[in-house]
Amino acid sequence: MSYLMGVDIGTQGTKSALVDLEGRIISSAYEGYGVLSPHPGWAEQWPEIWFEAVCKTIRSTLAQSKVDPREVAGLCISGLYGGSGIPLDQEMRALRPCIIWADRRASEECDWVREKIGVEEIFRVTGNIIDPYYGYVKMLWIKPRESGIWARIRPLVTPYAYCIYRLTGELSIDYSSAGNYGGIFDIHRRTWSEEMMDALGIRRDLFPERISLAKEVVGEVSREGERLTGLSEGTPV
Repeated sequence: MSYLMGVDIGTQGTKSALVDLEGRIISSAYEGYGVLSPHPGWAEQWPEIWFEAVCKTIRSTLAQSKVDPREVAGLCISGLYGGSGIPLDQEMRALRPCIIWADRRASEECDWVREKIGVEEIFRVTGNIIDPYYGYVKMLWIKPRESGIWARIRPLVTPYAYCIYRLTGELSIDYSSAGNYGGIFDIHRRTWSEEMMDALGIRRDLFPERISLAKEVVGEVSREGERLTGLSEGTPV
């Protein structure tokens, strides 16, 4: 018999569930955590808490089910909107906490974008508005205030993409998440907008080349991923 493992990384906790091919839940697990708010209106989280929760809940879900991991036909991971994205260095280590969707600090950056680019132009290219919710203005907050960190960033990745990378070694992003960064994705051409990136001063090489449909397989569980989760090496993700 075949089963599927689903994981959702949330703002306050991560949930995992094992289901059969009819969608019936066989077992599930939840791991809670908090949000860092060092100043009013700020909301940050370290990616390691997400990854640890992903691994822990998968292990717990498998243990409860007593299902042979070789019968798990696939793993799917979704996640909260990661705002700025997780800034990783060339060793794929987090340089700072991720500024998540709930963070409202980037109001000055929004004013700058309205003046320099304009609401209409942002909407024309990206279909989005100018608001502190969006990742592109959060990136603009980091760039001048934490210039040392900004210079060391190699990729910026979403919460679920970070966890998938840790389990598979593959880095990607889906179209929805690329568009949800806000001001840097061209919804008409369905790719990164070099026009907007140039205007905003955001480097193109910070983002994955590969943009996938959410239903696509982007990698397989590695040997290390098997050790951490209990899923079999080679399980599609």
